[in-house]
Amino acid sequence: MGSYSSSYADFVQSLTYGQLKPPVVLQTKKLILDFVGVALAGQRLMEFPRLVVDYLEGLGGTPEATLVGRRKRVPAVHAAFGNGACGHALDMDDGHRYGALHPGTVIIPASIAAGELSKADTKTLITGIVAGYEVMIRVGAAVNPSSLNRGFHSTGMAGPFGAASAAAKILGLTHEETVGALGMAGLQGSGLLQVNHEAEGAKVKPINPGRAAMSGLLSCILAKKGARGPLAVFEGEDGFLRAVSDEVKADLLTRGLGTEFEICNTYIKFYAACRHAHAPIDGALEAFKKSRIQPSEIARIAVETYPAAIRLAGITDVTTPSAARFSIPYSIALALMKGDAGADKYCEETVRDQGIQALSRRVELSVGTRWEKSYPEKRGATVRILDQQGREWKAEVELAKGEPENPATWEEVYAKFNANARFVLSEEETKRLGEIITNLEDHSLEELTALLQLGR
Repeated sequence: MGSYSSSYADFVQSLTYGQLKPPVVLQTKKLILDFVGVALAGQRLMEFPRLVVDYLEGLGGTPEATLVGRRKRVPAVHAAFGNGACGHALDMDDGHRYGALHPGTVIIPASIAAGELSKADTKTLITGIVAGYEVMIRVGAAVNPSSLNRGFHSTGMAGPFGAASAAAKILGLTHEETVGALGMAGLQGSGLLQVNHEAEGAKVKPINPGRAAMSGLLSCILAKKGARGPLAVFEGEDGFLRAVSDEVKADLLTRGLGTEFEICNTYIKFYAACRHAHAPIDGALEAFKKSRIQPSEIARIAVETYPAAIRLAGITDVTTPSAARFSIPYSIALALMKGDAGADKYCEETVRDQGIQALSRRVELSVGTRWEKSYPEKRGATVRILDQQGREWKAEVELAKGEPENPATWEEVYAKFNANARFVLSEEETKRLGEIITNLEDHSLEELTALLQLGR
């Protein structure tokens, strides 16, 4: 058997747009639509991505690629970094529960930048994005949950492999160059989950996907110039698999590669919070709707869920919007008080809202045996709302909205895109951008990026 890098290079080289069935193409366009919306809103609403893109714009350099919401073009590797950071800032980007990662905010920025660099057509762009998702998700699934339990952020660790796979397809790398690029990509994987546990650290979590997108693209650019990374970057004595995981499920690295498309098992978020908070939010909203009471009448909210949810989204002292996204208690209180937990709801104003803060302190988290045993097949929660008279309303959610088993329709994703894009674009610009992505294979990449540069 050859190296895993060689197997991935075989897949990247052989994949063509014509091999992609309509559901795969539709899902890819849905994920592009979703990413573009959250990246535009992230750049407008969040401090850290603005800091990043301001810095990258100020650096100048060869004008190769687009930063979302900005008119000045920058070097392609900088565009990949900046757009990746923007896409993850709201924590509203897509994900994969078995891979335990967020592929879109790594793969799509790297792909668009690679496409601009090579003047690729949009069918090649779509094909490259699919290739990137397939590799990144499989790498993440193979090393988790061990890697996650050791504190690694899978998006940043597996992301460079996915970004390199996507960029290799779009830039037209040879088999040898693709293997070399994957070797260099593996040397650059990084990301720690400590960012989930601290108010200030949570602000800069987007640096992980941003760097992953940049690293994958940079690896391909260097590979085209003759550089080569280690051939056995995955399975080597001191390779990626041994470094990041105590229990590698090696069969998942290539299972179904080229025949089963994991991109179709990607989830889409409808709340701007850590995915582990979504089932509790869904359950709380459902139970609250049954109760017909006011938030002020709630005495206690009891949430049973799985251990990883409490570990990664269990912040109790919320002092920043970024920390709020990693707090199940705060997110539940926000959703009940505001009726939503969308992009603009996690802000300084709501963090200072004493009513929301008081309600969040009445939320109690505990591990539920059922949910612990069923994770990660189910990322569920049981929510009980009790009022001051002792009455109780209960709801159970096995999988939050947007999972492949509880899928989001095109119309629902489009509505999310429209709401997010409107933070930056006019109604007419948003409509035109949506139309282009809906029929992306019939448009040029230049038409897409021209609209990404606009903004009020």
